[in-house]
This record gives sequence, C-alpha cells and structure tokens, in this order.
Amino acid sequence: MAMSPASPPLAKKPSVLIVDDEEKICFLIKTFLEQTGAFKNIVTADTVSVALLKLRNEDFDLVIIDYKLPDKDGTYFIDVASKSMKYQKMKYLLISGFLDNRSMVSVINSGVTNVLVKPFSRDDLIDKVYSLLKIK
Repeated sequence: MAMSPASPPLAKKPSVLIVDDEEKICFLIKTFLEQTGAFKNIVTADTVSVALLKLRNEDFDLVIIDYKLPDKDGTYFIDVASKSMKYQKMKYLLISGFLDNRSMVSVINSGVTNVLVKPFSRDDLIDKVYSLLKIK
C-alpha cells in the first residue's frame, strides 16, 4: 500500500493587534478574524498608549488601527513602531470612517499604503488581512 506524502509543516499562525476606541468595532473585527481560525492571537486596545504597551509585551504580525483615536492618531503609532528594528516586519492596516484631504496627506506621509474605509464588509477585511499577511 502506497503511503500518502507527508503534509508540509504548518506555517506559524499570525498574531494581530486591533486598535480602535469603539468597542463594537474591536469586537466585530476580532470576531471576523477568529471565525477564520487562521490566527494564533488577537488582542485589542482602545488607545495608542495602550497599544504601545501591548506591543512591548507581545509580538504581532499585523496591527489593524483606526486613524482617529482619543490620544493620538493611528499614523503616530505606525510612525513610532516602524522606526524600531524590532517591528520592521510588522504589517499595518489603517481603518477610518473619514479621511479628509489633510488627513490623507498625513496617512501618505506616514508611509501607510493599506487603508480600509469604514464601513467595510467582513469579506473586505479578511481579503485585505490575508493579502497583507500572505495567507492563502
């Protein structure tokens, strides 16, 4: 009897940090991601300050962050994190319900190239996240 070929080793499941001051948005995004079964850990934060603390304590592959937050905007977090060698490989997805021209300039200047505009569908979110993390 022929043996079937061995399965390739499973790739490491990514961890995600979701930063949004709206609890319902965090819950929705976390639920959408959990339903896929593709993630090791999904953590939420409601401010840039809390997100930076969580970043110090845990490694993340992707940060999904709102543009407008109570203490700083999402581009501030991305700017701070991306300057650290430790976080060079981390991916970012900026989400926003409203980006005016000035805000868009700030986003572009921060080097953010992945933006998802609220409201977005579950499929839009999953497609964008899978694309960023190269999940098939």
